[in-house]
Amino acid sequence: MLSGKTIDTDSLRGEVTVYNVWGSWCVPCATEAPDLVEVAHQYGDAVTFMGINVRDNEAAARAFERDYEIPYDSVIAQDSSTATLSFGGALTTSAVPTTLVVDRRGRVAARVIGPATAATLRSLLEPVLQETDDVR
Repeated sequence: MLSGKTIDTDSLRGEVTVYNVWGSWCVPCATEAPDLVEVAHQYGDAVTFMGINVRDNEAAARAFERDYEIPYDSVIAQDSSTATLSFGGALTTSAVPTTLVVDRRGRVAARVIGPATAATLRSLLEPVLQETDDVR
């Protein structure tokens, strides 16, 4: 993680999570960054956001996060391939940006390939947040 922390995605089971594959060099990633930040702030603790940085050096990734005031942590580029493999083909480091919404059971509920808008993210998150089955 860019913060220096480690994360085990199993610890996120029971939470709705948004994963976003991005790179500082990616113009569409810069386009969608304000929308991701807006939705991350809007949903607060109800949704966990996680970035997956690809093909970047750490300084460029940190600068991007600082410039766009990204409020959530990201997997560093060196670990991005390992991170994306855990999604069984639903996520790749070759389609940037890509955003996944993962439900409380750890299932991929939605995928956006290309820049995600705030309106799109909200429309994908709302039904997942309404799911009520006990998953823990």
